[in-house]
Amino acid sequence: MRIAVQMDPIETMVVARDTSLALMLEAQARGHEVWWFTPNDVFYDTGAVKAHARRVTVWLNDDRHYATDEERVRALNDFDVILIRQDPPFDMGYVSNTYLLELTKALVLNPPRGVRNISEKMSIMHFPELTPKTWVGRDLDALEDFASRFGQVVLKVLYLMGGDGVIKLRADDIDFRARAAKFLDAAGREPILAQEFLPAVSGGDKRLFVLDGEPFGAVKRMPQEGEFRANLHAGGKAHAAEIDADDRRIAAAVAPLLKAEGILFAGLDVIADRLIEINVTSPTLVQELKRFSGLDLPKAFWGRVEAMRA
Repeated sequence: MRIAVQMDPIETMVVARDTSLALMLEAQARGHEVWWFTPNDVFYDTGAVKAHARRVTVWLNDDRHYATDEERVRALNDFDVILIRQDPPFDMGYVSNTYLLELTKALVLNPPRGVRNISEKMSIMHFPELTPKTWVGRDLDALEDFASRFGQVVLKVLYLMGGDGVIKLRADDIDFRARAAKFLDAAGREPILAQEFLPAVSGGDKRLFVLDGEPFGAVKRMPQEGEFRANLHAGGKAHAAEIDADDRRIAAAVAPLLKAEGILFAGLDVIADRLIEINVTSPTLVQELKRFSGLDLPKAFWGRVEAMRA
């Protein structure tokens, strides 16, 4: 197969933990052509969607992890499979690109419509029985009323990633209203999300990998000392983890939504037994999963893709 990965620039990869690189390596090992391009390389021209694409050879090597073998403009219909793997922010640029990708005959994973429909932070509102107490909006009075029910709350910008745009506030802080108003202003026109703070995060959160609707494996992320965010981008560290009964219950509840939207690969973020986020744009940590457990998600992923294209 001829495979393209739409992603952030290849030179920015953190080789030891990049999931897109792991997926590209497995595709290459299976004899497929591997290409990549960024969203900015994609354009529509008189009836055809094309991209300035590069065919590469990749390695799991910090000194040299890729070589460009060919570079040219290709119609997206020339590819058998296109992976959407660029990181948020999930803004109108991201959304507009999904409309272009829907015009190709290639198998796009995760599907553009599913990526649009499953807002990674807001989609948990389909499952209020599984989540922390959650509020979404822009009304400061309503936000203050929500926060007053809890000792501490976490405020989140909706369409960022890696722990960016996330703060913790005490509801009884004298400057709560001023800080919350500043947070709302910084978010622009978009609503924000607020949740009750879960002290259990001191023991880490869990990335639960879901492949084709089924739980596949899990990795724990531990926050660094003095930090409540466990994201690796925010200094958290990855550790081995097992799938437990709560994880299976959460995955089973979310699976119908994922299947309805055609999501093949998702990452569910869980604190204790609470669902925090549903990642469908560019889930990460599969290299850590393999190191800790031996579970090879890229191998299983491409096995399913090959079956879909057979």
